[in-house]
Amino acid sequence: MESGSIPAEPPSKTRSFVISLVIFTLVLGMGSLLVFAYLIEPGPGGRMRYLATSGKLLLHRYNLIDQLTPRETRRLYLSSCTRRCHSKDVVELTPRTALEWEQIVTRMKVQEKADIAETEAPKIIEFLQRNYLSNVPTILPEATMRFLKKHLWRLDFGESDLYFDIIYLPREHRHLMPYLAFKSKPMDSDDTLFIVYVNTHTGILPQWDLADITAVKVDGDHELNATSWQILYEDGQQHHRQGILTFPGMSGRNGAQMSSLEVVIRPPAMRERVFHWRLPIPDASAEAIKTEDRG
Repeated sequence: MESGSIPAEPPSKTRSFVISLVIFTLVLGMGSLLVFAYLIEPGPGGRMRYLATSGKLLLHRYNLIDQLTPRETRRLYLSSCTRRCHSKDVVELTPRTALEWEQIVTRMKVQEKADIAETEAPKIIEFLQRNYLSNVPTILPEATMRFLKKHLWRLDFGESDLYFDIIYLPREHRHLMPYLAFKSKPMDSDDTLFIVYVNTHTGILPQWDLADITAVKVDGDHELNATSWQILYEDGQQHHRQGILTFPGMSGRNGAQMSSLEVVIRPPAMRERVFHWRLPIPDASAEAIKTEDRG
């Protein structure tokens, strides 16, 4: 042995040290995990389910898995929206349209800098659309919404999980278009316009051209076919669609004022859907005054 050299550690001692270090690290990690599991709220499914769900949500956040169960999606919504930003009442007692939920989550993510990953936003939007859906926009004043629902908005109760909501827009009410129709402006034309919402809760919306399967009846017998169906909005899951259905300008018999309109939708292999409006539509301001007088 040369003078001044340091004797090397025997291989057996080095191996023992490494093994001891690994065992110590594992024990420390397990102990930390047990302490964490004890301290966290157990939740309805117990601590182990909570930990398993947390791990799966972490994998989903970093795009390592794609699918989440309904329970896991709800946990994602709660942890992203109601535990960080808002109370549950603020979210759940104010249903929104499918488009509005998409806009709200996008605004929270981009403008408000909410901690929502790119992979998480679509799942949160879909959860809100599925569970807290309004079929008509919610941003209009209460008096306007009452008038809208009473005189312009018609809906059915669905068949085969397919729901239609239709809003008739005569020319004097087209100032409402920016609030009712996605990225639309008032249209000063003689055409007859309807804003149509089509929704399903579980399936996928058929790719129908509504102009091909829809007609309007004037005063019960004078039937006209639609001229166009313009899709304005469709969510990524194909559960919600909004568009404008256009018909030619209309008048009653011999040019007289119309007394009624009926929109008839004839979906293939389903019963026809009929929506009825009694005409003329009253003046909105006069209706508001009557409501205030009754109050």
